[in-house]
Amino acid sequence: MALLRHCLLGMAVIGSLIPAWASAAADDHFVILLYHHVSDATPASTSISPERFAEHLDWLEDQGFRVWSLQQALQALADDKLPDRVVVITFDDAYESVYHSAWPMLAKREMPFSVFVNTDAIDAGHKPYMGWAELRELAAAGVALGNHSASHAHLPRAGVDEDDADWKRRVSEDIDRAHGRIERQTGSAPKVFAWPYGEDAAELYTLVSERYHYALAQRSGAVGRHSESMALPRFPLARGWDSLERLALAVGARPLPAQAAETQPPRRKSAVSNPQELQLRLADQRGFSAARIQCYAAMGDALPIRMLDPLGPPVLRIDPGGIGRPGRNKVNCTAPADDGSGDYYWYSFQWLQPRADGSWPDN
Repeated sequence: MALLRHCLLGMAVIGSLIPAWASAAADDHFVILLYHHVSDATPASTSISPERFAEHLDWLEDQGFRVWSLQQALQALADDKLPDRVVVITFDDAYESVYHSAWPMLAKREMPFSVFVNTDAIDAGHKPYMGWAELRELAAAGVALGNHSASHAHLPRAGVDEDDADWKRRVSEDIDRAHGRIERQTGSAPKVFAWPYGEDAAELYTLVSERYHYALAQRSGAVGRHSESMALPRFPLARGWDSLERLALAVGARPLPAQAAETQPPRRKSAVSNPQELQLRLADQRGFSAARIQCYAAMGDALPIRMLDPLGPPVLRIDPGGIGRPGRNKVNCTAPADDGSGDYYWYSFQWLQPRADGSWPDN
């Protein structure tokens, strides 16, 4: 499927799964869940206990959700044949607990899943990662292995001494090295890319789209027809954010049909300049009221919103001023569904902020 690019309001260039003005059914979407470790002995921020993970799988079965493979869901969405209540399960980093704990639970329930592999750690034999033997076994059983880069570096963060050409060359070589290692070790080439740390950059979309039709980010929301194909949303679930209530909120998400236009802050070698305004153009308003949209900073602070009334779909102007900090920053916008289901429409936007001297934090 051809990757489309749109220039919104004369600002950022954004891609989408289909043209922005095409209509879509309210249930024409699916949700991707993101896990890392399935263990009690790993960092809480990236871990879910085996007991809680089993509860998630049982709850999905009991509530009648369809757990599909990522490729099946993406193809069905592209073909306009996606049923409702489709959920996709993904794991980043190829940790050994996925092999030992998660896989038996998923296999027992005949639930497909994807694992995104950062290959340098596998090649080095680092723990607690799987080895190539385990990954080949997963691949032979039908588990999809995706590209998570070779180095698992912060790819959008150019080095202080790198110009644009050197930066993009380094990222290209990193992604291609991982692609080649996965293909040579398993006999199957990865079909999808996942950004390390969930950090994407519009400046790298063309580079990634030359290799993959889809790339996955790490931010809340559902995948729909207006989703950016180079940064598809995923709900991360880890200790403290892994209750069944949180799971229900995640899988009940619907895509807020918004496209973003914003002024990018500098990547390096200049003073910090947070985006002073985030503009969201709504491509559709069916199923929710634009007047009920609320937007929040990552720490939960409500953000001021102004609604423009141009000819055509409305545009929201959101003021994130002053909330930026070095590293990852997010704005989440939600609107309750009009049908009384308790579900929410979601849109999440992320930007990366360097320090004042152009350097980046370690995390």
